[in-house]
Amino acid sequence: MTAGAGRPPLWAAVALSACVGLVGGALAAWGIYSRFGPVERVVSQSTSSGGAGAQGLTVGAVAEQKAGAVVEVITQAIDPRSLLAGSTTVAGGFAVSADGLVVTSIHAIRGATQLKVATADGHLYDARTVRADAGHGVALLRAVGAQGLATLGFASDAARPGDLAIAVARVPFHSPTVSTGTVSSTGRSLTLGDGEPALSDVLAVDATPNPAEDGAPLLNGAGAVIGVVVDAGGAAGGLTALSGRAAASLFQQAAGGASGPSLGLTAVTLDPATGAALHLPVGAWIASVVPLGPAAQAGLAEGDVVTAVGATHIDADHPLDPAALGLAVDQQVTVTVSRSGTSLNLSLVVGSSGP
Repeated sequence: MTAGAGRPPLWAAVALSACVGLVGGALAAWGIYSRFGPVERVVSQSTSSGGAGAQGLTVGAVAEQKAGAVVEVITQAIDPRSLLAGSTTVAGGFAVSADGLVVTSIHAIRGATQLKVATADGHLYDARTVRADAGHGVALLRAVGAQGLATLGFASDAARPGDLAIAVARVPFHSPTVSTGTVSSTGRSLTLGDGEPALSDVLAVDATPNPAEDGAPLLNGAGAVIGVVVDAGGAAGGLTALSGRAAASLFQQAAGGASGPSLGLTAVTLDPATGAALHLPVGAWIASVVPLGPAAQAGLAEGDVVTAVGATHIDADHPLDPAALGLAVDQQVTVTVSRSGTSLNLSLVVGSSGP
């Protein structure tokens, strides 16, 4: 008998080992698949913010899909030379109805000698102001004679710090510009200049501001509007957006022919740290009250801190703002107020912001 007698040939041993390896690898792969699913499901991620309807779109895909509804709002006579020089006579805006309702910022159209709306498909329309909300800084225009415009919808959920934010604007001679970042704070107050009213329910985004985006939409990751970009002149330290909830309310008022709700006051939201430093509770510190307005008639005064409206506690996510709180004209609500350390419950009837 030779030394190799009784042992399988070398090729047979190699083949057996390979079979064992294949079977073992297949079993391991099946175990991973059955527990975690396909590997590509594990590594894929959504760039959209949370909320129903998010489709996992990239920022570029959101911008491409929604850019058709973004318009240019022309506020002065223009020519190619002035546009090349960076003229500020062209602002941003976006269509919210197929028949020509366009949202922009009041700041973007202030001082306008004319109003025209230029759409992505190359049409130019004369425009007029339909409504304006000075307390939030948003305006609604009508592109006269427009039909079949691409439109944007408003987010059903309020933006929260950490959410993705995408600003899409049209700038003369360029394809749509896109600025992205995350929402850094909500429910802020903002004053754009001396003598200007304080604007409420403002968003701040950690992105570089671009004056050409004034009036443009700020979108979440699902492509829904959460704000209206405004040129704050760098005062806020980043990109600033006006209240998307107020813009939605303005659109709904125009569609229904109703007036918007008003509390007849201006207020600043106190966070816990600021409240502690001032020895005041979390809530909205009233800076001014409109004479004979709803707040004045309810007995509210400057220096009061509103801590709750009905069952809703006032904080950065729920500012003292009728649009943010979902209040309606003529609705009666109970307002909880802290005044000199004493808690009061006052009855307030929500007023109208005007025709």
